[in-house]
Amino acid sequence: MSEKTIKKVRCNICASGCLMDAYVEDGKVVSVEGSKDTPMQNGGLCAKGAASRQYLYNKDRILYPMKQVGEKGSGKFERISWEEAYDAIAKKMLQIRETYGPQSAVFYVGYPKWFRPAMLRLANAYGSPNYCTESSTCFQASDLAWRATYGNHICFPDMMHANTIMLWSSNLYHSNTPMTKGYRKLKERGGKIIVVDPRKTVTAKDADIHLQLIPGTDGALALAMANVIIEENLYDKEFVEKYVYGFEEYRKYVREYSPERAAEITGVDAELIRKAARCYAGNGPAGIMFSVSTIVHNINGVQNYRAVQSLIALTGNYDIPGGNPSRPGPAVPLNEFGQVKRFNGIEAIGEKDFPVWFDLSCEEAQCTRLADYILQEDPYPIKAVLGFGLNHNMWPQPEYLQKALKTLDFYVNVDIFYSESCRMADIILPAASSFERDEVIRGRGGILSLSEKAVEPLGESKNDIEIILDLAKAMKLEDPVLQLNLEEYMQYILEPSGLTLKDLREHPEGMKGKNVIPPEFKTYEKRPFNTPSGKVEFVSQALNKYEKTYGYKGLPEYQDFREISEVDREEYPFILNTGSRKPQYFHSRTYRMSWLNDLEGSTLIEMHPEDAKKLSINEKDPVLVSSPAGKIEGTASFCVNGKQGMVNIYHGNQEADANELIARDYLDPISGFPGYKSYFCKVEKRG
Repeated sequence: MSEKTIKKVRCNICASGCLMDAYVEDGKVVSVEGSKDTPMQNGGLCAKGAASRQYLYNKDRILYPMKQVGEKGSGKFERISWEEAYDAIAKKMLQIRETYGPQSAVFYVGYPKWFRPAMLRLANAYGSPNYCTESSTCFQASDLAWRATYGNHICFPDMMHANTIMLWSSNLYHSNTPMTKGYRKLKERGGKIIVVDPRKTVTAKDADIHLQLIPGTDGALALAMANVIIEENLYDKEFVEKYVYGFEEYRKYVREYSPERAAEITGVDAELIRKAARCYAGNGPAGIMFSVSTIVHNINGVQNYRAVQSLIALTGNYDIPGGNPSRPGPAVPLNEFGQVKRFNGIEAIGEKDFPVWFDLSCEEAQCTRLADYILQEDPYPIKAVLGFGLNHNMWPQPEYLQKALKTLDFYVNVDIFYSESCRMADIILPAASSFERDEVIRGRGGILSLSEKAVEPLGESKNDIEIILDLAKAMKLEDPVLQLNLEEYMQYILEPSGLTLKDLREHPEGMKGKNVIPPEFKTYEKRPFNTPSGKVEFVSQALNKYEKTYGYKGLPEYQDFREISEVDREEYPFILNTGSRKPQYFHSRTYRMSWLNDLEGSTLIEMHPEDAKKLSINEKDPVLVSSPAGKIEGTASFCVNGKQGMVNIYHGNQEADANELIARDYLDPISGFPGYKSYFCKVEKRG
């Protein structure tokens, strides 16, 4: 009987990246457990991690390079060698650059995110300004809102030292399980918890105050809290006087949002708004835990988020222990992470539509309207897409993007699984899973580790970084970093830390970098904010710059999506909320894992039983959900954790994708983010 060995592997199914012990026997992973001897972990795994073997050994795995031999979109592929694939890709990409210019190629990264700096290098070396990621619909708008106000990257809370935490649309138990340990400890030591969420989630159950608002009305709620904090003199006068720009204009504006007015807009009781405002402002230090993108999935999303984020500076909770510090713990310098910038010599796609995106973020282009740019050849022809994990289901009305991908001269997709997005590709390449590759991991507190390759790659799948390096060499692109091999590249990442790959291999539990940057607080006392005024901008000059041309406002003004939308509310009476996390799902990738997918028999259309009663719908009835954009079928599921008038649908199911219901032009005009969390629909019982 062969001996089992244990390999330390980062679970890469979702973004948490938990460390697990993979038990390997005869070259196969036979079981997995959460690591017990590692900081920040207690040996547990979520449902997704527990199903890892079904992820690794899935029937949908792409195992070899393939080229399409039938009509484009037919899905008829034949196996080719890596050499043939590289030669074909290099020849076609260079031909397109020569004929149409480097801007005619889009370099796209979906999920996961760890190899993005290498992909950005590849785009830069090719000469294209069109490096894009799934962050065109995830996270970047939240960061953009923060930069418009504070000038740096978004700052998350120091939960360990906070007396109060306000979780704004963040359901930790389903979306960020590693943080729940700190959340429980806060509760145990008597800290106060405020949860802002349209639903009664498992996270909200622990809260002292639950502000159950109507989806998309976050801005009005935040402005009302500011109203209370200012009118009752609970704000930090010294911080505001020294470090805030535009306070008087902001004060005048928030006077319009009394708790009573906000109650009418948000559905939250006025006295509860007052109670929450007093708790957050009066029981400091206090931090706000943000969701990655929930609030910005609204057509007023950036301004809604700016209204929420302004509460931090208003109360003096910015860059202090227990508040929202710029860096709560020690950090370790690394190459690639935050080092590589997007090539900026040519106009990028999205630049004319969403100029603030480019003013405040130089890492990537905005590709929410990618299908339009391809089909309309505006601002110029797009002829090629080189995608790593491109999933058309990330976009609203995803079939529209499928149509556009089919028209391309050349489309390559690198992925772990054969997906519908791969069906349109000319060439597909097999990527290795986290069980089949080595990867440098940057953890909290300056800890670095190496996620070990537990087993040899299935078929001929390769590490994404290796594929990028090989493509650069095949195209003879000039970048010294892209000329490295995989081992050299990972060592290059580590150089500033003072550690080597050998160090990390000898310490699978992780090591603290030798060159650690200590935490720093109240940085504003030493250097100005990176904004035009050098202060926190309650009136953003970056947005004011475009007031005449684009209508952007410097104040975090609230516009109600129910009033500015052109949807017929009599025809579509329900507010549609998509994407709220479920513990067994992560976008579309876990639907192919039977242990997880079998937990729900079909797409569940969650609605309040009182709403269903009016429509003569019983639980488990087959229903049709329609919006101005599309239709999907599902099963009625009665749910009392949300308000009446709401319909919740998780996204990503290829059989009934909720994103088909979201109109492709239903976008925030500042960020380009789709209104996934606040659109409109109707529900009908199917016969």
